[in-house]
Amino acid sequence: MVTVVLSPRSEQKRQQILQAAGELFCEQGYAISMDAIAVKAQVSKQTVYSHFKTKDELFETCIKAKCSENQLDGRLVDDPRPIREVLCDFAFSFQSMLLTKEAQHTYKTAISQRDSHPQLAKVYLSAGPKATADMLADYIQYFVDKGVLNVPIPVHEAAMQLLLMWHGRIVYWSYLGEVNGETEEERRTYLNSCVDLFLAGYKVKP
Repeated sequence: MVTVVLSPRSEQKRQQILQAAGELFCEQGYAISMDAIAVKAQVSKQTVYSHFKTKDELFETCIKAKCSENQLDGRLVDDPRPIREVLCDFAFSFQSMLLTKEAQHTYKTAISQRDSHPQLAKVYLSAGPKATADMLADYIQYFVDKGVLNVPIPVHEAAMQLLLMWHGRIVYWSYLGEVNGETEEERRTYLNSCVDLFLAGYKVKP
């Protein structure tokens, strides 16, 4: 895969487009036009298409940028800290990302466009949930291979167990417009208990 290095000016325009698109997708949904994105980004429509060939590609890049912003990209296996510490921190970052207005609106956009734009839901699933699950599954597999964890089910299923637990009541409630009111301390206590439950079930017994 060839990596294209953008000039500082070109990279700035790309970031302007991503910022504008992220805000407009959040505010108005997928129906927003590329013309409107260009206007908000203060660039020409031609410039938008020079960076992103389709609106689907732009939408996908916005999702990946949000994951990166919340430190949900990269490789967990490169983190040298103890497994519990890594999982607890990742859990908080993951849940925090899900609680942002941008994440909630992106999810609702993908759902609302499911019938008219089925490809959009696939883009969302691939760039967001699947990518996160794959990264976590790779981390779990790393410790299975080291003999630290004994996971009798496919590691991707184990990763989904954790991710679904990490949603917690606060995420489900907030996606329905209800304010849960949990403090950061209460959130961390819950998330850490999910990690402890997972490790208690799958950690190799001495």
